[in-house]
Amino acid sequence: MKYQGIKKSNKPTKPPFFRGALFASARERESNRSRLTLLLLISLIISILYFIVSPYRFIPFRYNLTLGQIADKDITAPFEFAIYKSEEMLQKEQDAEVAKVKPIYKVSEDLKFNAQKNLDFIMQQFLEFVIADTLETIDQKLKKNGYQLSSTSIKYLLNNEKRNQLYNILTEEYNRIFNIGIYPSSYTDQKIKIIRGNRITEYSLSRLYSLSEAKDKLLAKFNKVDKKSVAQELSGLILLENIVIDQDMTRLEAQKAREKVPLTIGKVLKNERIISKNLKISSIDLMKLNSLQKAQKQQNLHKTLLELLISTVGTFIFTFFILLIFYYYLLLFQPPDMSSYFRLVIIGGSVLLSVILTIIVNNVLEVPALLIPMSFSVLLIAFIFSPIVAIVFNFVNFLFIVQFLNWSFLYPTLLSITTISGLIILKRMNKKQDFYPLLLYLLISFLILHLAVTLIRFESAANFLTQMLYGMISLILSIIGVILIVPIVESKLNLATKRILLELLDFENELLKKLAALTPGTYHHSLIVGNLAESAAESIGAHHLLARVGSYYHDIGKTENPQLFIENNPDSKEIHDNMLANESAILIRKHIAVGIEMARKYNLPQPVIDIIQQHHGDSQIKYFYNKARETNLEVDEEHFYYPGPKPQSKEASIVMIADIVESRTKSSDDFSESNIRNILDSTVKRLIEEKQLDESPLSIKELNKIKSQMLPIIMGVYRKRLEYPE
Repeated sequence: MKYQGIKKSNKPTKPPFFRGALFASARERESNRSRLTLLLLISLIISILYFIVSPYRFIPFRYNLTLGQIADKDITAPFEFAIYKSEEMLQKEQDAEVAKVKPIYKVSEDLKFNAQKNLDFIMQQFLEFVIADTLETIDQKLKKNGYQLSSTSIKYLLNNEKRNQLYNILTEEYNRIFNIGIYPSSYTDQKIKIIRGNRITEYSLSRLYSLSEAKDKLLAKFNKVDKKSVAQELSGLILLENIVIDQDMTRLEAQKAREKVPLTIGKVLKNERIISKNLKISSIDLMKLNSLQKAQKQQNLHKTLLELLISTVGTFIFTFFILLIFYYYLLLFQPPDMSSYFRLVIIGGSVLLSVILTIIVNNVLEVPALLIPMSFSVLLIAFIFSPIVAIVFNFVNFLFIVQFLNWSFLYPTLLSITTISGLIILKRMNKKQDFYPLLLYLLISFLILHLAVTLIRFESAANFLTQMLYGMISLILSIIGVILIVPIVESKLNLATKRILLELLDFENELLKKLAALTPGTYHHSLIVGNLAESAAESIGAHHLLARVGSYYHDIGKTENPQLFIENNPDSKEIHDNMLANESAILIRKHIAVGIEMARKYNLPQPVIDIIQQHHGDSQIKYFYNKARETNLEVDEEHFYYPGPKPQSKEASIVMIADIVESRTKSSDDFSESNIRNILDSTVKRLIEEKQLDESPLSIKELNKIKSQMLPIIMGVYRKRLEYPE
C-alpha cells in the first residue's frame, strides 16, 4: 500500500536478502579461501615439524643388558663417542660440590627500615601525649604493641628536648651500624661472604658487628647515666641481626657449582671393545652402552631423505584432512562466529602448541609421554569456544599427538579421556573461571582411569605411583597454562567470555557511568530490561550473562542526544514538534549507529555489539511514519526503518522483546496482571507478524517460556505499593 505523500525508494523491488545474496556469496567465498589458506599453512608447519623430529629419522639402538648380567657377545664402538656419567653418579658428584658452597649473605634493608619504624612508633606515642594521659596509659599503649619500657625511661622521654636529642643520636648511630652490618649469632666461621650491589665480598667478622658489639657501640655515644639507661632499653628494641642469607644468590652459587661438574668421564675410541663376551656387566659398561645409544641416535639416519619426504607428504595430507573436517563441523553445527578466521587462528595455534609440547617432552626432554600437558589446548578451546566444541577438538588433538609419538596410544588415551571428564564438569559448572574444582575433577578422573589400566595390565604399585605423579604434573601444568593464557586471548580477540562480561556488568565501568550520568531514564530502563532478559535467557538455556550485558548497553547510542528520548526528557515531544517527521526519525534511528561506534571504541565484545545492532531489527519507526503520512511529507520511506539486521541470536531476540515490553508497560496506566500479560502476548505476536523474529533461532515453545518468565518480574517492578495511613 502506498500512502499519500510518501515517496517510495527507487531501489530494486527484490527483498533485501536477495539483493545482497550475490555480494554475500562472493564475500563468503573470499572468507572461505582465507580460512582454507590458514588451514593449509597450519598443515604445512606441522608437516615441517614432523620432518624434523620424525620417529623414522633415528635408529632405535637398544641393548637389553643389566648390571651383573653375563654378556653373550662382544660389542665394539662403531665410532668415537664420549662416555656420559649415569644420573646417579652425576647427581652424587653435583651434590658433593653443592655441599661445599657457603651461603651468600646480604645486609637487609627491610630489617633496617623496620628498626627505624619501631623507633618512630615509640617516639610517636610521646608526641601524642596529652595532659589527661598518665604514665600508665603510655605504658599500656607501648605494651599493647609489644614494646616494654621502664617508668624511668617513659618519664625521661616525656621531655621533648631530651627525647629529640636522644632520637637524633640513635637514628644517626644505628644507621651507621646497620650499614656495616650485624652478623647472625649462629655463624661460626671467621669469614663471611656478603653481596653488596652486584659484588660478592668476603669479610672478616672483625670488620662487622655482633649484636652485643653493636649495642656497646651504640651506648658508647652516651655519657650521662640517665640517657644511657634509656638508650640501652631502646637499643634492645631497635637493634637486631640484619645480615641474612640471600637465598637467590646462594642458589645461584649452588647452580654454578653443579654446572662445573663434567657430564662425561672420558671417551671410547672407534673399534674399541665396550663389552667382552662371557664377562659380567659393570656399571661403567652400562654407562658406555647408554652413551653409545645416545650418540647413535644423534648420528645415524634410519630412513633416506626421499623416504622421509614421502612420510612428510602423508603427514601433510592427514593433517589438512583432519583440520578440514573440524572446520566444516564448526561451519555446519556451530554458530557462525565459531568458524571465524580469528577463531580458526586460535584452533591452529592450539594444535601447534600441542605438537610443540609433545616434541619438547618426547624428543627434547625424552621423558614419559604422560608429562605432555595434553589437556591445556583442549581446555583453552573450551573456555574460548565451548565445552561442546572442545570435546570434538579433543579427538583432533589426540590424533596429532599420537602421530608425533609414533602412534603410541596408551598415555594419550588416558589423558584424552580424563580431559573429556573435565569438559563434562566444566559444562555443568556455574562458574566457568573456577579452575581449582576443575583441576580436582581432572585429578580424580585420571586416578580412576589409571588405576583401572594398572589392574588390567598387572603393573606394580611403584610403577602406578610414578605414572600417577607424571599424570598429575601434566594436568597441573595444563591448568596453569589455561589460567595464564585465557585472559590474554580474551583481551586480544575481545571475546564475550564470562570474565569479560562480568567486568562489563560492574557499575564502575566507564561506559555504564556515562550512560547513568547523561541518560538516567535510559539507564534505568536498561537495568530493568537486563533483569527481564537475563531471567528469560536462563529459562531457555540461552547465554543469560550475555543477555544482561547486551541489555545494559543496547541503548548507549542515546547518550549523544539524550534530550530527544522521552525517558530522559518528558518535554521531548516539543523538540520533535519543531522538526519534520523524517528528521526526527533519522535522529531516533541514529542511536543504533552511534551505539555501535561507541561499543567499538570501548572494545565491547562482538556479540554485545550484535545485540546493539539488532535489538530493533529492521522495524518501522511508526510514530514518525504516521506523523509524516498525516502531514503529507515527501520523504524516503527507508528513513522510517531501523537499519537492521533482524535478531540473529536468541540473546538479541530476547533483548528486543524485553526492550519493547518494558517500554510499553512503563507507558501504560494499568499494571494489572491481565494487562501486562496482554502486553507480553501482543508484543511477541506483533514481532512475529512483522517478521522481526524470522531469522531468530527461538522456537514457539521458547517464546512462551520467555513470556512466562518475564511476567512476574515486570509485575514486581511496576506493582503499586500499598498506601499506609499517616
